[in-house]
Amino acid sequence: MPTTMAKAARAGAAPLRHDGSLPEEIVVWEILVRLDPKSLLRCRVVRLRHATSTRAFLLAHHAHQPALPIALDEEYILTADRLAAAKLHTVAHLDKAFNPEASCDGLLVLSRYNNMTDTIDFSVCNLATRQFAPLQQLHELGLRLLGMYSHQPTGEYRLLLERDSYNETPEDQLGYYVFALGSHQSPRYIGWQESTSQCFSLPVLVCDSLHWYPVYYVSESSYVRLQSESKAIIVFDTIAESFRPMHAPIVSSNSYAFEMDGTLGIYSRNYAKTTIDIWVLQNYESEVWDFKYRIKLPVAEIRGKFEAFDDHWNVEVVSADGDVLLLVNSGRCLSYVDNDGKLIDSFDHGRKYFFLSKYRLKQSLVQHTFFQALESSAVNTSPFI
Repeated sequence: MPTTMAKAARAGAAPLRHDGSLPEEIVVWEILVRLDPKSLLRCRVVRLRHATSTRAFLLAHHAHQPALPIALDEEYILTADRLAAAKLHTVAHLDKAFNPEASCDGLLVLSRYNNMTDTIDFSVCNLATRQFAPLQQLHELGLRLLGMYSHQPTGEYRLLLERDSYNETPEDQLGYYVFALGSHQSPRYIGWQESTSQCFSLPVLVCDSLHWYPVYYVSESSYVRLQSESKAIIVFDTIAESFRPMHAPIVSSNSYAFEMDGTLGIYSRNYAKTTIDIWVLQNYESEVWDFKYRIKLPVAEIRGKFEAFDDHWNVEVVSADGDVLLLVNSGRCLSYVDNDGKLIDSFDHGRKYFFLSKYRLKQSLVQHTFFQALESSAVNTSPFI
């Protein structure tokens, strides 16, 4: 796509046609490619529909989308975007409530408890294209979903799953499994590694690998002791489909991995959740970490703005375009704090059953053929409203 005309547009010298309109290439590759999916679908004109439906355009459009925090409110799936006019965006309204379990390239794996079988039912969807399919091969297997990834050698989207001893499983079947979306085969067993038998948090996909920082829920007395202990990051190579450890800085037990501009970061909170430390991996191969920020939350200022702000709040790191923002959630209050500890935005979202997840959604209009291979797949029907 990069041409002299497109480069001129980026430099602020977009050439005009004789009728004063912009050339089609500029409209497509510099304007439409940056719109959110709903706006793009609304404004598609007939003469540009072919250009904005190619796989190359849809991949470029996906690359321009921000990775936004996912929030839930009963049957609503929302995203939080500080730069948008509305503070919370409804991405989907479903006819029943689901929980997000994994996110990758605009795809979401959802779960829902099945009262009839006393098991968890999994499904996969693309909220932008409104495609949905139950993952019936996973029903009643007692597997726990650890992450989703694109397997580069095959182009398949795969799920990493775990079967542990809590399911009364024979010992030779304990361990990890891989399932390719669209496959008619059962999940494939890839073995068990004792070193990975820890509490998995949300994975971070960087350098074709999933990364977890082990999470331990401890008392305040244990928290002080564990602050001085180093715990390795668990890495799953999505190409070789094998585990390995990675060196991590000495951080508190209340720490989480996150993605920051294509590299790996770790943020840790003190027990009172009033101070956030952020580390960033400077060199992936040598596993060198750099201590970047210590941010003190303006708790008193936030509490002064909202009567509903209570003593129970959560803090998430939101990284975009090289900047670090903290998203503070308490009750009906959402606040953004910059890396200097300054409150830059806050609002009352007004939702009764609001829950801010740790998952991110980077929307995509790319069509995936595996949906057609999945039994009972559907488009623009239930559970979408």
